[in-house]
Amino acid sequence: MNHYKNIKTYFSVFLGDDADAYGENYPEVVNSSIEYFGGIDDALVSEIDQFLKEFPTNDLAVTAMNIITEKRHGDCADYPPTLVDFLSWLSAYLKQKREEYDAK
Repeated sequence: MNHYKNIKTYFSVFLGDDADAYGENYPEVVNSSIEYFGGIDDALVSEIDQFLKEFPTNDLAVTAMNIITEKRHGDCADYPPTLVDFLSWLSAYLKQKREEYDAK
């Protein structure tokens, strides 16, 4: 699972124990990450989409993500409403923001 380095870094930095330093909710945290990177990390979006193809069910996704993140910020089963739903939202939100960012 070494091919998910961007996901591991993103989850560790922005969605880990200090996530509240970047915002009060997930959209604010993601917006902070976009500011930090100066745009959308296309490699991250690609990894998320690939991850969802490789691990399409929540049980598979949680097991894999817990291995990838080494549970540094807890059990990935806790993402609301499910990890797969969260990752689907994250991918779509990043793509939306990329369109907005590119339109500037």
